[in-house]
Amino acid sequence: MSRRPLALFAAVALAAILALQPAPASEWEAPHLQDHPLVGRIWSVEQARTLSREDLRRHLQGAAYVLLGEVHDNPDHHRLHGQVLQWLARGAGEGPGVAFEIFDREQQPRIERMRAEGVREAERLGRELEVAARHWPWPLYRPLVQWVLDHDRPLVAANLSAPRAARIAREGAEAVLGAEAVHRLGLDRPLPAAGRQLVQDIQEAHCGYLPTHRVGGMVQAQRARDAVMAQSLQTLAVRPAVLIAGNGHVRRDYGVPFYLPGDGVLSLGFLEVSEDRRRMANYGDTLQGRYDIVWFTPRVRVTDPCEAFRQQLEGMGQEPGG
Repeated sequence: MSRRPLALFAAVALAAILALQPAPASEWEAPHLQDHPLVGRIWSVEQARTLSREDLRRHLQGAAYVLLGEVHDNPDHHRLHGQVLQWLARGAGEGPGVAFEIFDREQQPRIERMRAEGVREAERLGRELEVAARHWPWPLYRPLVQWVLDHDRPLVAANLSAPRAARIAREGAEAVLGAEAVHRLGLDRPLPAAGRQLVQDIQEAHCGYLPTHRVGGMVQAQRARDAVMAQSLQTLAVRPAVLIAGNGHVRRDYGVPFYLPGDGVLSLGFLEVSEDRRRMANYGDTLQGRYDIVWFTPRVRVTDPCEAFRQQLEGMGQEPGG
């Protein structure tokens, strides 16, 4: 038999063997739009270009503060957060300290006490701090907290508690925190013009049902949470200091970066792709000034989150705010 038929036979046999192998599992866990052309894209907003993972790793090494955004219940965002923490741990220095939105500032003494007592299990820490009871998807956060404990890194409770935020929304930041704290946190500084998008974003987050007279209080509460998270990050004695929080909190135009001093802040948003935005050109300049870098992933859901909210409120006999 000539070499050519032998080569052809070998190629056909190899193809048959490969056809019997199971297809590799998708890298992604979020179920929707996994085949979207932007999924997996890492985009430098400032440079307007795609980054490789190695490019991103190099960007991270120069930052004093690394802010990692998320959609709270997207498992891919948490998995990629873990990748970023590993990169930072392999960089110069002793490794990152990590601040979490899911823990309230008032819980920091309990965290310190538990760690001093030798607690090394994230499950126990999360249970005693009642993370799931406060409606956070704790199973998604648990591996990240376990990583911090396993590597003996500083862990900071970053968030303003929900009861205090609600009081600020009703009574105002100065009435709840005091004038001195408002000044120290930077809450007396007006947001830049671009940051006024916060008002519209809060209205959209409430699906048009937030009464107009309550918008100002909600803006104060959101700003207070961002300022407290920034203050919490600065308590970390190590650099880089990492914050894991929702995408809205890590935005440069009105989020935590506004309250952090100087340079050295890197904001990395983890964004779910949209069916109607299949190319970077579809975003225009809407990302400009919001994040330094964005990392696109599939979506957890494709339903309109406002529809269920609207039906629930209408069932209670409520009308949109005006």
